[in-house]
Amino acid sequence: MPPRERSQLDLDMARLADGDRGAFSGVFRALWPVLVPFCQRALGSGADVDDAAQLTLEKIFERASDYDSSRPALPWALTIATWECATLRRKRQRSRIQGSAEVEAAPSQAQSPEDQTLTKELEAALRATMDELPPADRETLDAAFFDETLQGAASPAFRKRKERAVSRLRNLWRKLREP
Repeated sequence: MPPRERSQLDLDMARLADGDRGAFSGVFRALWPVLVPFCQRALGSGADVDDAAQLTLEKIFERASDYDSSRPALPWALTIATWECATLRRKRQRSRIQGSAEVEAAPSQAQSPEDQTLTKELEAALRATMDELPPADRETLDAAFFDETLQGAASPAFRKRKERAVSRLRNLWRKLREP
């Protein structure tokens, strides 16, 4: 994006942040041609690209009042786009995991017996590590990683609980590796 267009975007975002709805179309025209290729690089091709770009614009317009006009608008918008792309990737990954439950029942023929054994040992170690966590941490991690209703709607308090639970899990996992 040329510097002149960036400056105009910054001005339009500042107007939008101040409540001027007339700046909406200028922000949209400036960001859409940037967001689509950005999301395409992050997600590859497919319908998720347009979804991520649309969700990004929705978030930008919802959170316009949070925009700090002393900073450039483009990095702020791309940060939101990065978050939306990561969210869509997680949803896609979860749907693949849930859709492949039958495949998990039978051992994969592509894996060698050693790899299958290693996978089982790692899964057992993870289960044992998770069992050492307090019940509240286990519930938080289950909700954070497997409850799709929370995606994008988690409160700051929940995100902090998740951060702490992941930190405790990481510390327990590291203790497993120590001699």
